[in-house]
Amino acid sequence: MAIRPELQEKFNQVFDKPTPIQDAVWERLTDGESVFGLAPTGTGKTLAFLLPILSRIDTNAKRTQVLILAPSQELAMQTTSVAREWGATIGVTVTSLIGGANGRRQADKLKKDKPHVVIGTLGRVLTMAAGGTLKFGMVQTVIFDEADAMLNDERHDSLQELATQLPEKVQLGLFSATSGVDLKYVSDTFNQIVKPISVGTDAPAAISHEFQYVDQKAKANILIQLARHNQQALVFFNTISGLVNMQATLRHAHASVMSIGSNDKRQVQRADALRLFKKGDVKLLLVTDVAARGLDIDDLPLVVNAQLPQRKKTYIHRAGRTGRMGKPGRVLNLGNDHDIRNLKHELGDDFALVKAVNDFPDKTEKTSVQVGNAASLSRAKLTARDSDVKKSAYVKAPQSDINHVISEKPKKKKRAKASKDKGKPKWAGQKK
Repeated sequence: MAIRPELQEKFNQVFDKPTPIQDAVWERLTDGESVFGLAPTGTGKTLAFLLPILSRIDTNAKRTQVLILAPSQELAMQTTSVAREWGATIGVTVTSLIGGANGRRQADKLKKDKPHVVIGTLGRVLTMAAGGTLKFGMVQTVIFDEADAMLNDERHDSLQELATQLPEKVQLGLFSATSGVDLKYVSDTFNQIVKPISVGTDAPAAISHEFQYVDQKAKANILIQLARHNQQALVFFNTISGLVNMQATLRHAHASVMSIGSNDKRQVQRADALRLFKKGDVKLLLVTDVAARGLDIDDLPLVVNAQLPQRKKTYIHRAGRTGRMGKPGRVLNLGNDHDIRNLKHELGDDFALVKAVNDFPDKTEKTSVQVGNAASLSRAKLTARDSDVKKSAYVKAPQSDINHVISEKPKKKKRAKASKDKGKPKWAGQKK
């Protein structure tokens, strides 16, 4: 079985040829095989699994046939957007089920639309199944995107619950940029043999990896200067507390900043932050590893590790947000001598870390800073003036054609009333 002609034609209009991972798994997935696709970040893994599973869907049958699971709300929404675009070509309907969104509305949409494809986070998917609004009986394919983050020890109970509700013969697709998936556990849990298919995990050569020795105050100054010089960057933190403290410092300096690291934010707030960052209206987006796992941001020039990762695997996924599909990118690592030494030891010979060329001045007078890919020796002279930043508690979108103001002023939280009903939400319904 091959990719459906309509999808193949659309693909040929957009891309010159399939990437190695797409070439390696398309035929196997369309034939119904279970595979673990291992490929570097930014090499087209989403379309590697989407096009073949869309090709297998019976569009005349109004039932859920494909389940795609992601480790974060943001990645689930991103995959939903891509699936809807390609699915519309052949009449496939797609619904997302993520935490933080209105559950009753999602349940009503499931009952009304009976979508061919459901994409979501594991917790919300299981809640919908427990309420009887999501039926697994006709599911033929389950995809675990960012499989190493999905199939971990913390999720074993939930995964077991999912496995007991799936049909006996179901196709599995696991995809990730790093290994670490226990395929024996997958086989034992889902009763399926998964064949590993690797096209390499080498870091893209177009990404430069730099470091800068800094203390905490200098770290904040570097981020402030990046924002004031209109340098867009995805900024990673290991902890929520580190993210929150830095965001407060950056806002005090009137830097253009938002975040998606805080789990207490509503889904619409997180989605707005990501949307504004992708548009370029926000210069710095502060994130944690879970929130940013698998995100695809077009032409992102810079990733900053404000808190250095402890594991090589984490570094690979962070670095993979820039330099996607062969484009140039840059990773800047900020830390003291001890931090940088530990990072170099963890990364070994796979990544050549070089000292950042520029000094990242912390003054607001005229200055020259290097922008874009450090591998190119071009420099752009940029001027920062106090008048460029609105002196208020609000963040002004930097584009001249944007006349609205993004308000991130914290609101007073209402004290939640004690709930007498502790259990599944009312919107989940009753199992019939």
